[in-house]
Amino acid sequence: MAKIFSETGKKQYQVIVVGAGIAGITAAYSLARAGVEVLLLERGPYPGSKTISGGAVYSLPTRELLPDFWEEAPVERVLVDHQYWLMAERSAVKLGFTSMEMDREPYNRLSIMRAVFDRWYAKKAVLAGAELWTSCKAEDLILENCRVCGVRVSGSVQGAVRAGMVILAQGVNPLLAERAGLVKKPRASSMSLYVKEIISLPEEVINERFNLSGDRGAVIGLLGEATAGLPGTGSIYTFKEHLGINVGVGVQTLTSKKVKINELMAALKAHPVVEPLLRGGTTVEYLAHMIPEGGFNAVPPLVFDGMVIAGDSGGLVNGDHGINLAMYSGKFAAEAAIEAIRKGDYSRKVLKGYHKNLENSFVFKDMRANREVPGWFRKNPTLFVDYIGLVNSVSAHVSMVYPVSRGVKRRFIRRVVLNKQPLGKLLTDALKAVRVIR
Repeated sequence: MAKIFSETGKKQYQVIVVGAGIAGITAAYSLARAGVEVLLLERGPYPGSKTISGGAVYSLPTRELLPDFWEEAPVERVLVDHQYWLMAERSAVKLGFTSMEMDREPYNRLSIMRAVFDRWYAKKAVLAGAELWTSCKAEDLILENCRVCGVRVSGSVQGAVRAGMVILAQGVNPLLAERAGLVKKPRASSMSLYVKEIISLPEEVINERFNLSGDRGAVIGLLGEATAGLPGTGSIYTFKEHLGINVGVGVQTLTSKKVKINELMAALKAHPVVEPLLRGGTTVEYLAHMIPEGGFNAVPPLVFDGMVIAGDSGGLVNGDHGINLAMYSGKFAAEAAIEAIRKGDYSRKVLKGYHKNLENSFVFKDMRANREVPGWFRKNPTLFVDYIGLVNSVSAHVSMVYPVSRGVKRRFIRRVVLNKQPLGKLLTDALKAVRVIR
């Protein structure tokens, strides 16, 4: 039976964090360590039950928040092999870098199973003093005089729960803020739909197929035919006894092209270059999730009287930093809350320190520098397929041994390139890429 609270007589928390993803857990953990009475709400049965990400944590930024976390965290493999595959219909140009220097502390990138890692991380927050309610959904914000002062919940706990302020980290859609009229619903053009499968394989099979040993791991970024030439990405991550494979495409593209994301996943798994890596594996988990990929220009207002928005809810996503943007936004949200508690003032004026910290960190600096990238890809939807197809075609001709001189072969390949992409377009696209990608 659900526990029911009334409007009156209920303990008031100093801070309520909505959403036990990476951003929310980081905020709750930081607050609890500072002695703040904080409540962490999770609508799933446990933290991590509804998460989907590539499957890695970046060591150097993470250790600033969790020093030497790899000694106790449930990490899977140390990623020493990093690759990008530019995929055509029956081929792939493979670009990669392998470094054993990354196989020693403080490492660089470690693969994690989010369902396991998030539970461990949330437990640290609880041990630090945070209160965690699972299977508890936040339905609405409580507003008084235009200030957020709590939430109404349903599920394992029902009723109104009050707090000095709220940190909203509920995932891709900040639904509570939308319902309260504080932010607009994200545009479909700024959202991508990802699906992910976790595939079970013996550890020795994974090591053999990816040329690995011990706890070393590999990650492969997939572009081009991985998404049937549509603007989007895929990836493969190695875990100890599992592989994670995912693919994502913009919601607007899927709708306009009438493509189903599960069909893209099936085609990717059957690709002649990918299938041998997965052969004999058993899918043990299938997830689907939307991710905000509109970049800096799609970030909504983040600071209000009595509330800040963190993580995916704020559109704070950048593929170069993975979950670390969520971590840092949670940390900055906690710091703003601690300052508000110290001053006894939860107004927007005091909480704007959260936005200032985002501005001064790599979070906003990177997002602002690359703010034109999403729009560039929307205006040039065939960019990936055009150039990835060209790279594969040229690579095939370079690899073939023809009964002609090298000079004749070079001239032939040059004609192949210019027939597919005129020189003027090549130069224009190259200059544009240099300007928008920083």
